[in-house]
Amino acid sequence: MRPAGSGPGTFGTAWSQFAWHRPPSTIRSPLPGARSIDLPPWPSRNRSGFPRGANKVRFKVPLDYNPIGDESRRACEYMRSALGRIGIAVEVRAADPSAFVKRVYTDREFDFTYNGHSNLFDPTVGVQRIYWSKNFKKGVPFSNGSHYDNPKVDALLEGAAVENDPVKRKQMFIDFQKIIAEEVPDIPLYSPLYLTIHNVRVHDHSLTADGVEANMAAVWLDA
Repeated sequence: MRPAGSGPGTFGTAWSQFAWHRPPSTIRSPLPGARSIDLPPWPSRNRSGFPRGANKVRFKVPLDYNPIGDESRRACEYMRSALGRIGIAVEVRAADPSAFVKRVYTDREFDFTYNGHSNLFDPTVGVQRIYWSKNFKKGVPFSNGSHYDNPKVDALLEGAAVENDPVKRKQMFIDFQKIIAEEVPDIPLYSPLYLTIHNVRVHDHSLTADGVEANMAAVWLDA
């Protein structure tokens, strides 16, 4: 799951403002409805699905979240309410950052998590680490936490990392996003908007991707 805040919905793994983002019109939403949960997992139609019990609950599941800010907790509370409407009882589990990292990336004692990642300046740096099978490493925070493993995805990510032709590289990332959308190792929710509010007298305050976290060496004020 992706970070909460204010921003547009997203259906791909790359930030929507990047050229290699796959447009939402070409990706189907993986979110299930109540009817699809009633059915058994495809193709095992000889088994039961997850019917509601006497208490209207299909099953219970814990949800762990990265405590990087209060917006994560609020987003999990919303998901608990939304999933409760289709019979999934969610237990939101709070933990400090070290406990969250240990539970997810070392002990692997979780069912699903609410987390965020950044594309950084290039998806090879920010996105590949989440889906590359060779980055499933015990104890390494914010690596391939879902243990996703697909040789085709590995080949696309590794090829894009060294491809110099921007057209070919973009297509590799688009093909990668198509596979991720079909296999759903995670569910992108939306891309947060990061805004800087400043006085009109302040200039050159956000010249790099660091924004206001940069050194402010170039900042100047109108008289």
